[in-house]
Amino acid sequence: MRASWARTWPVLRPTLGWCMIGIGVLGIILPIIPGLPFLFPGIALVGRRSVALRWAAVQVKRQLRRRAGVRLPLLGPVGRWALGAQHQISRQRRRMAWWHMERRRRQTQQ
Repeated sequence: MRASWARTWPVLRPTLGWCMIGIGVLGIILPIIPGLPFLFPGIALVGRRSVALRWAAVQVKRQLRRRAGVRLPLLGPVGRWALGAQHQISRQRRRMAWWHMERRRRQTQQ
């Protein structure tokens, strides 16, 4: 049973993740389905190594930087706020990854 699951999970995980991302995008567009509860687990299932997700993340960062540079009264401050929030989230994610690596290293040394 464990061997079959080990062969199935690497295929099932991204498939399930992309389905959840699709439902999440539809949920953002359509008012009937809630989008975010499907979007975040879908992204977690697909993983950071996905080329499409990395490309999308770079595009979002580029758009945030572009919006932060706009001098219009409403668009500029909102863009700067969103860019600051993105920087803070990125910083926290790096710290958490570092903490997990240190914890694993300590556990393997013991």
